[in-house]
Amino acid sequence: MKTDDLIRALAADREPAGPKPGFALFVAAACGFVVSAVLFMWQIGLRPDLLSAMLSFDFMLKPVEMGLLAVAAAILVVRLARPGVPFGRTWLVVAAVPAIMVAALAVELMRVPHAEWLVRLAGAHWYLCVINMVLLAMPILAAVLFGLRYGAPTRPVLAGAMAGLLSGALSATLYISHCPDDSPIFVAAWFTLAIAISTGIGALAGGRLLRW
Repeated sequence: MKTDDLIRALAADREPAGPKPGFALFVAAACGFVVSAVLFMWQIGLRPDLLSAMLSFDFMLKPVEMGLLAVAAAILVVRLARPGVPFGRTWLVVAAVPAIMVAALAVELMRVPHAEWLVRLAGAHWYLCVINMVLLAMPILAAVLFGLRYGAPTRPVLAGAMAGLLSGALSATLYISHCPDDSPIFVAAWFTLAIAISTGIGALAGGRLLRW
């Protein structure tokens, strides 16, 4: 075989068999989200004042933050599924979410009396929010890790971490419609903790499940 023919054959073999990684990940994440949504509606449910809460700036800030984080994490997961694909400026979007949280937190701390800080931090049941968000993230994480196996991630720990970040952001987006605590103090503490736990679980799972 001539050298040019060999190069063309190797290039053709670069495309993996089966679904494209991006499509596989989209389907996997969607399926995982549906499972989490069913569990959410079955076991947790919507907050009774959801419609009136949607008129609040603090409430509406939560889906904006979590939505941005989910979109950025999804892009990173897809890129990590393909060897040699650069991240581009997607990290800037990921970094923008903590920046928005810090800005909202600063405004909240300035406008709220010191005596209320701990009350807003604790919320109604902060520990239930963390536990529920982490549990709701697990079906999504499992599905995304399965979808990543249709790709060829060369950094399995990082790919798993980004899968955990995506699942945590989607879980938080879902849980917003139940959580009665809209204070940026509460969100910055406990939503961040839940997403960090999901990210850590994803990193550990990715290191084991995504190695070639």
